[in-house]
Amino acid sequence: MISLVTIVFSGDLDLVRYQARSLALLVRPEIINDINLVINDVNEGDIRRTLEEMRPEYGPHAAKVRIVGGDEVLLNVPRKTRRSLFEWLYVDNRHRLPFASAQGWRGGNGYRMQQALKLASARIADCDRMLILDGKNIFLRDFDPEEFFDEQNRGLSTFHPPNAEFHQGWLNESLKVMDLNMTANDIEATTAYETPYPVNRQLVLRVLDEVAESHGSVQALFASKQRPTEFMLLFASCIRNEGNVDRYFGEFAGQHLGVWKEYSPQLINKVISNAETTPSATFGVHRKAIELLNDEQRQRLIALFAVRGLDLKPLLNSA
Repeated sequence: MISLVTIVFSGDLDLVRYQARSLALLVRPEIINDINLVINDVNEGDIRRTLEEMRPEYGPHAAKVRIVGGDEVLLNVPRKTRRSLFEWLYVDNRHRLPFASAQGWRGGNGYRMQQALKLASARIADCDRMLILDGKNIFLRDFDPEEFFDEQNRGLSTFHPPNAEFHQGWLNESLKVMDLNMTANDIEATTAYETPYPVNRQLVLRVLDEVAESHGSVQALFASKQRPTEFMLLFASCIRNEGNVDRYFGEFAGQHLGVWKEYSPQLINKVISNAETTPSATFGVHRKAIELLNDEQRQRLIALFAVRGLDLKPLLNSA
């Protein structure tokens, strides 16, 4: 069975609702053990109430849904080092500083805190098979666990040469956090860096321990000036401890499709065409990409999901 994790913030609530509906339609109940909705928002109470109202959207999975605040996975855990003044003031209590508070957990930067929460969610997941999602990941066809995990409970990942500047930056920062004397130039390829992200829970727990030893807590690391990413930290931990990723990752030969805000109209057309001919298990719809879609692209996406019983018209025609 699989533990699902979705990090939720106010801007993705509409998308999370469609993710829930797609789960109800396309994922068999016997596959999913627990569904963990982890809130990453300074207005946690409002988000929690909305998610509770949304619970029936999960259909046969509704009873498995846990709505979890960031405090529950980031605070009150055993520590290896004493909390620093920076962490106490600027991480745990940033929401009390009007000049510094942002929209993420306890006033943290939402983008950075979601990465900390993805890792910390391993503390509440019940299964070694964890599938980490963002709100934008909507299921597009029947869910087959063998697409995401092998018999050894290894996550199946695509592999990417670190050629892009952003990829090199994430990798270099993550290698540095893991105290590795190497750079992106020494790495032929890394595991994936986008959701859906299947991973063995034991690897995530190990990274949490490693980060705690060097930075006090995962939230302190992601609030600092260092710029690793959650998924590159997982990769770097494998290199640090095993010298390769073979213990925790196998190769995924398919692709995970979606439209992102950085995509050109031509690339959006290509992705939609791929989904029409060979649909992936999930399709990502970034909230800021919706406004970039032209009428034809919207209608094609609406039709793509309609044949699966999911009506995306209210979502895609709202922008």
